[in-house]
Amino acid sequence: MSAAAVGPASRERAAEVVRRYGIVAVFGGLVVLLLATAPQFRTAANLSNVLQQNSVIGIIACAMTFAIIAGGFDLSVGAGAALASVVGARIMIEIGIPFGVVGGLAAGLLLGLLNGLLIAYVGINPFVATLGTATVVRGLIYVATNATPFFGVPMGFTAVGLGRTGPLPNATWIFLVVALLLAFALHWTRFGHYVYAIGGNPVAAAEMGIGVRRVTLAVYGLVGVSAAVAGIILTGQTASGQPQAALNYELTAITAVIVGGASLGGGRGGLGGTIVGVFLLGVVSNALNLYGVSAFWQPVATGAILIAAVGLDGFSRRSLLTGR
Repeated sequence: MSAAAVGPASRERAAEVVRRYGIVAVFGGLVVLLLATAPQFRTAANLSNVLQQNSVIGIIACAMTFAIIAGGFDLSVGAGAALASVVGARIMIEIGIPFGVVGGLAAGLLLGLLNGLLIAYVGINPFVATLGTATVVRGLIYVATNATPFFGVPMGFTAVGLGRTGPLPNATWIFLVVALLLAFALHWTRFGHYVYAIGGNPVAAAEMGIGVRRVTLAVYGLVGVSAAVAGIILTGQTASGQPQAALNYELTAITAVIVGGASLGGGRGGLGGTIVGVFLLGVVSNALNLYGVSAFWQPVATGAILIAAVGLDGFSRRSLLTGR
């Protein structure tokens, strides 16, 4: 084998190792640093808080992984969570908890399917389509509620968002179930293989007989339902319908997916990396709190991490293509 052939292969293997294990090493190093320098970090109350807060964004990020692997993304997940919170809470107050949960999930599904239709069948770019629906939906929520939370959700429902079962918060149990189901769908079903194929090369996927439009529609429907699950949990945490729920969650979710090794170009990623990415961002946010840094710096940190992750992804792809 020639040196010219060995070079790119070695670089590709090295890049794959970095993508798979680099984020784990960074996360582990940060945890060790906090254990050594911030005694509050290892308290049961703080660790439970980290799990509870990041389980909600984790549900959204796991579903966002599907959209990014398929070559798109969804900027409407925050609005979808708020929609589910408002619709679900109103129905819970008027009719009952089970109907409210179903109503909230249905609202999220409809928003996701609308995004899928606009992207797959109308041909609108995912950025424009989901930014547009996010703006419209959030605006309609504000009009309908006067941008004011409304209360009266049955107090028993707060167990969903704030309660515990065994050693973990209920929100974390829900996250684990969702993550396992989505991991199975992504890695061990034909649907998941289709998602990777579409993200890698949609034209080739269509030539192989894959229904690119149908799969894309299903992906965004899945993202919509997952955002709704997050919104329902947020309703349980506040015992209210929250028009401003999940603000900027789309940025955090996308950052977690990219930090976890997915590529904005599509065709690459996995739920294991996404989950590590979610908790890396969560631990960074928690560390800033523990060190007394203003909360206003948290989005700055998230944005900086996103820029770094996307930059490294682009550099890695260019290096493999050019051999330098």
